[in-house]
Amino acid sequence: MSRKRKQNQQVETVPAAIVENARSGMRIAPSFGPSGYSSLFSSPVTLTVEEVKQRYRPPLTLGTPDDVRMACDSQLEDCGVFSLLQHSFAMGQMPQAQFLGYGVLQQIAQNGLIRACIETTADDMTRNWVELKREGEKDDPDTPENEADALPKIAAECERLHLRRILHDAACYVGYMGGCLIYIDTGETNPDALRLPLNISSMSAELRNDRPLRFIVIDPINVFPGVYNSTSPLRQDYFVPKTWWVLGQEVHASRLIRLVANEVPTLLKPAYNFLGLAQAQLLWDYVMHFQECRVASQRLLSKFSLTVFKTDMANILFQASGTDELDKRIALLVRNRSNDGVEAIDKEEEILKLETPIGGVTDVVRQALEILAAINRTPAVKLLGISPAGFNATGESDIRNYYDHILSQQEKVLRPAIKRMLDLIQIRMFGKVDKSITFDFSSLSEADQAAEAATQKTKADTMAVLLDRNIVSPEECRKRLADDPDSGFADIDVDDLPEPPEEGMEEEPPAEPDIDDVDKAGAVNDEAIILEEKDIEKGAA
Repeated sequence: MSRKRKQNQQVETVPAAIVENARSGMRIAPSFGPSGYSSLFSSPVTLTVEEVKQRYRPPLTLGTPDDVRMACDSQLEDCGVFSLLQHSFAMGQMPQAQFLGYGVLQQIAQNGLIRACIETTADDMTRNWVELKREGEKDDPDTPENEADALPKIAAECERLHLRRILHDAACYVGYMGGCLIYIDTGETNPDALRLPLNISSMSAELRNDRPLRFIVIDPINVFPGVYNSTSPLRQDYFVPKTWWVLGQEVHASRLIRLVANEVPTLLKPAYNFLGLAQAQLLWDYVMHFQECRVASQRLLSKFSLTVFKTDMANILFQASGTDELDKRIALLVRNRSNDGVEAIDKEEEILKLETPIGGVTDVVRQALEILAAINRTPAVKLLGISPAGFNATGESDIRNYYDHILSQQEKVLRPAIKRMLDLIQIRMFGKVDKSITFDFSSLSEADQAAEAATQKTKADTMAVLLDRNIVSPEECRKRLADDPDSGFADIDVDDLPEPPEEGMEEEPPAEPDIDDVDKAGAVNDEAIILEEKDIEKGAA
């Protein structure tokens, strides 16, 4: 076979378009490396509707029945999704980016940098967990005594159900796969009942004390969308599945909790299995560029220094023994090449050392790594352990901005899931949902906690001064404490005042008024403490 024919065959076996893996059903690049992945973002090409359908149809998963998949493809064709995507290619206005497939994403999850990015974010999102609290008064003032301490009971139930670990695993799936589903296991095993909505109310027959309640994280490779509305954008369920197929079992969406961080546009939702864009897919291109820089720098270091032995090569090459003597001399030179080594050469010979300049290589590699950290919204000192550079740089502002990003991710990804879990726990434990019970994500920064404590101290001193001047009443002070969710007393009963001191007890003398009539934070409390200490000293005398 001629070389030209071999080259033609190589071109034919590596097409430019993405191919379908017949065994796993995942659409992957033929050569999934730096060049193969960059082909996804090459210049726009014109694709047919059938090629667009092969590229952007819902991915094959383990939970995909064949008839359901065919019905889903037909539904997308009828609503014009594939035609609109093909039009964007025809106009040259769309890169060739697409969903890589769960098979590829699970391979990417083995990369060390990808795991560091995803795991760091997931760890911090669930590290300090949440603080349960009440906002305002209870929904039912006639709450039984056994429900008065609902917050500690709910917190203990959350620990028993391992909610923190479950949501940590879910956050990892969101980063690696683009999203996941958490199954609400009420002990129901009837396939027909699983297709029906879950009654989340006090009348629910499944959420009772005598029935189990568990939360199970489902890998996206096992799910596939069921029935969804693709014809009426005026409805709230537009492109929102009403049911999901979980390994061949149809389950109603109300029995599943969907977690997604990066939502995709409507036309791309089917291609991403109606979940989201994986953070790992966003980072993969930058990881490949960094690996290219790292490998290139290693090759450069291996060729950094070159030793040149100048001698009479013309005379050596025409000798009968050839280069045998020269090879022996070079071997001797290599063997004795050290700080204590000595090499003997003729006066006409010379040994030179040529070095390749490597200035700036470290900056190039480090910049490629820092860009990866920037895309993940994680400071380099947090993700990579690289200290910040520059005049008077401490990295505190970077850490503070990172904590703000973590809080936004907690609110966007975790809060709806935790709120629904707490409602289910309350119904199972108490038979109803107390809307006054809510939660806040614990701060990751100790500085924020100290600032919050100082703020509450200032508020307490201010109320003490106002109360001492008879400007406000004790009831009003208690009302203000109950209305402040950060006071630590948001669950107190405003009308349940503490009992007055018993009769016959000696009252403390009133505090002397300030002559300058200037309120000082904490002055009233401090003066009362001083007077109390004086009374103790008098009694001891």
